[in-house]
Amino acid sequence: MTTSPLLAPPVEHAWSAQERSVLVRAALNANPCGVGNPWTLEIQGHRAELYERFGATSWHHDGTGRDRVIACGTALASVVVAVRVLGWVPEITLLGDPSHPDLVATVTARARHRPSSADVRRFQAIFDRTRHRDTHDPGDFPEEMLADIMAAGTRPGVRLLALSAFTPANRKQTLDPGLLVVTTSDGRRDQVLAGAAMQEASLAARAYGLTSSPQISPFQFREFRQRIVRSRRVRGSPQLLLRLGRRQPVEGTEPW
Repeated sequence: MTTSPLLAPPVEHAWSAQERSVLVRAALNANPCGVGNPWTLEIQGHRAELYERFGATSWHHDGTGRDRVIACGTALASVVVAVRVLGWVPEITLLGDPSHPDLVATVTARARHRPSSADVRRFQAIFDRTRHRDTHDPGDFPEEMLADIMAAGTRPGVRLLALSAFTPANRKQTLDPGLLVVTTSDGRRDQVLAGAAMQEASLAARAYGLTSSPQISPFQFREFRQRIVRSRRVRGSPQLLLRLGRRQPVEGTEPW
């Protein structure tokens, strides 16, 4: 009887100096969520590790720094997009080390990946500095485009809901129209996922030539989140709202 030789186990890819530069630049250009960069990215060998800076300045009326954790999620999403465009399948471990509570995620690469045109467009969108000005109702955009943007941010444990402007129960402040990011529960992991989902959806929108801007600060308050749940009968925990808009078209051209 003959036997086939054993296949060698997969070996993690060690990031080169050039690749490390790409990953760092992608993280630095993630949406800061109003709190800057409250994270540290450490890249050694085959591991890219994202740490939350617990001492970073943050809006933390609820005492947990939700916006800081969400910002870590946006940085993680940008790193993942960069890994894909570099030609690798990102393997992500969230909050995987109890001895290092500040460790948000670890990203490694084992298998090769051929970047798609969508990967390239979304990577380029990371560095798009166009400011968001006018917010539009999600229903104003073509159905296929909106579905693609929402699919980019959808993952296990987090989904996006397209909402028109509305006033939460018993409040005078009207919430802008946009994509509501909702997670299954409301732990630290959920907040990381919400930030990553928002960033992926934002990059997809910008790849279509739209503008985007998150609204996070009202969601710091538990009472506000509960009012949205009651008003819109949302299942899960609302984390933030992603507002979308059209760029000003060049004269004589279509807006997309």
